[in-house]
Amino acid sequence: MGFDYCFACGKDNPHGLHMHFERDGDGVVCHFQTQEHHIGWPNVQHGGITCTLLDEASAYVPFFMGLVTVTAELNISFKKPVHVGERLRVWAKPTKVSSRLLVVEAAVESEDGELKASSTAKMMVLSAEKQKQLGLEGLEARG
Repeated sequence: MGFDYCFACGKDNPHGLHMHFERDGDGVVCHFQTQEHHIGWPNVQHGGITCTLLDEASAYVPFFMGLVTVTAELNISFKKPVHVGERLRVWAKPTKVSSRLLVVEAAVESEDGELKASSTAKMMVLSAEKQKQLGLEGLEARG
């Protein structure tokens, strides 16, 4: 199993979110349709799904930069509920880049621009040695 089975972006995972990111300036963007099976409270998307949207967007920023990272920290602010059936815009952009760490700002918005949730993530860049230990060597951006 590899990228194609990723819960967030894998095209072959029958239970996945099937997110698809594109470059947007120095950041990324994805459009996402909330579905009934994403429910937490009645007619409201589960907060864990919203967390996944923000985490995946944050991970795609360094990925499109050709870096292999893991999320070291993710701080989320929930602003408004995401209702089942809503179409969302998920975006992320870097706010700080160093050789070992990227800080990424991300947000989930309704189609009309209403902020639903936002996050700040610290993405730790993996060394070649650490990539090899984790079986991640040779990864390439697939935008």
